[in-house]
Amino acid sequence: MANLHATYRYTAGTRAQRQADLRAALVDPTIDAVWYARGGSGTVHLLDDLPFAALDQRPVIGFSDATSLLGALWNRRAGRPIHGPVLHTLGTTNDAATVSATHRLLMEGGGPVVWRGDVVAHPTDAAGPLVGGNLCVMASMCGTPDQLQAEGCVLLLEEIGEVPYKIDRLVTQLRLSGVFEGVQAVVLGDFIGGAPPAGASWCVVDVIAEALHGLELPIVAGLPVGHGARNQPFMLGTEATVLRDGSVLLAPSTGGRA
Repeated sequence: MANLHATYRYTAGTRAQRQADLRAALVDPTIDAVWYARGGSGTVHLLDDLPFAALDQRPVIGFSDATSLLGALWNRRAGRPIHGPVLHTLGTTNDAATVSATHRLLMEGGGPVVWRGDVVAHPTDAAGPLVGGNLCVMASMCGTPDQLQAEGCVLLLEEIGEVPYKIDRLVTQLRLSGVFEGVQAVVLGDFIGGAPPAGASWCVVDVIAEALHGLELPIVAGLPVGHGARNQPFMLGTEATVLRDGSVLLAPSTGGRA
């Protein structure tokens, strides 16, 4: 893109430069997909003036900071938002299963997929469109027009580098903002870094379960999504079935580009 090598303070160019590149990438008919090269900060700056109504079904692929754009696309049922590896991690740290799953989703539609997790609370069956992503980014959208709309959905959360009391704060912010209203189940990917103190008899998953106490939601942890080697992709809106044994079944996505 025209501003590929631009820099400005802690972002990859000014807001105007990044906005111009993203708008072009989303609507240029010669472009097949929009793929984040790496994580960072600043996507939220660009949401106000995007041509959501004009978007086709080209994939928009990313995670972490991309969570704000993926959520905005989902809220408007626009485009084809895919939570998945960025190019940097795909070529350096992601495991073979993630690379294979990403290729399969983009080229063949990607399903059906079975993820095996661990039951944390309320082992009951539930189903709905799978949405979500990075916990911190989703919390930062609370109270804005692009707060994630997750009613009727299975909500996925993942995080890196946040200590347990901050995880509690972020989940509570989502809860008080109404994000969990109507959610059918909560599924957790990897939570990397920020471990509890040495010798603690509890873990981050316990903190999340307590923050959601009273909602009576099925909670499953340990899914292969997040900032580590495992970051298997899913298209937001893919039908997910959470089973009482901790399995999560993803229906085939549409729009494979073989």
